[in-house]
Amino acid sequence: MTKKKTYFLVGFFVLAGALIAVGTIVWLGASQYFAKGERFVTYFDESVQGLQVDSSVKYRGVEIGVVEKIGVAPDYRLIEVVMKINFSGDAGNNTIAKLKAAGITGIVYVELDHRKKGDLARTPSIPFEPDYPLIPSNPSEIQEIVSGVDEIVKKIKAMDFQTISDELVSATKGVNQFFASHKMTKIISNLEHMTQTLNDSANQLSKMIGDGRADALLTDARDTVRDAKETIAHVKKELEKMKLSETTNKANRMIDDLSRRSKTITTEVQQTSENLRRASDNLDQLIQRLKADPSDILFSDPPPKKR
Repeated sequence: MTKKKTYFLVGFFVLAGALIAVGTIVWLGASQYFAKGERFVTYFDESVQGLQVDSSVKYRGVEIGVVEKIGVAPDYRLIEVVMKINFSGDAGNNTIAKLKAAGITGIVYVELDHRKKGDLARTPSIPFEPDYPLIPSNPSEIQEIVSGVDEIVKKIKAMDFQTISDELVSATKGVNQFFASHKMTKIISNLEHMTQTLNDSANQLSKMIGDGRADALLTDARDTVRDAKETIAHVKKELEKMKLSETTNKANRMIDDLSRRSKTITTEVQQTSENLRRASDNLDQLIQRLKADPSDILFSDPPPKKR
């Protein structure tokens, strides 16, 4: 009797365990059919290696669904991915799909993001009618890198390196011929002659200023103006004493003329002295430039035009 009870309990527990296991498997398998959400489809124009059925579908990192089906599109060019997602917004008109890798494991999932300006321009064309609402797709980051490398390689292959090399050699020969030509030698000789002439002129001007001749000229002009003013004042006094109106008027005109000429002479002498000083400074600067870099005169930009 005891053995019968033992067999019954063992059989009961085995049967209960089997029923529980079957129920769990059925529940897990059927759970996706009872999950909330709508089906959407997207098409990728690249390899989906690493993407599997039941792979996650995320919106900016938040899981909102799973991949239900992966297959080849009717045009035999694109890859069709059917997704079941629980998204309260308008996924078909506001989101864009892209493949992303989960770390270094090789597992790939579908990442949805808010659609930006220019995203639709990079989506593959769909020449057929999808079975579900369509979410456009963009190339993955890896695909964009590979496409960029391919474009660079194509541009490099399209470059005519032989023509570029020939042009560089021709340009180098032209430069060498120019510097070795008689014209360049003559230009350098003229520069050396001009440098020597400017040096001599600067020495003469410096010597004249050092001897005090310019200062003496200015002093003489000032003394002349002072004597002229004294003479004019004396003449005015004498004319006033004589009380001759006509003579006085002529004298006044003569005096005014002398005064204007005296002022003009003084101004010109001062300007001449200042110009001599500036010319001396400019010649010194030019000589220093020529000594430091003679080619600066030949290849520098022309001075601006005077207005």
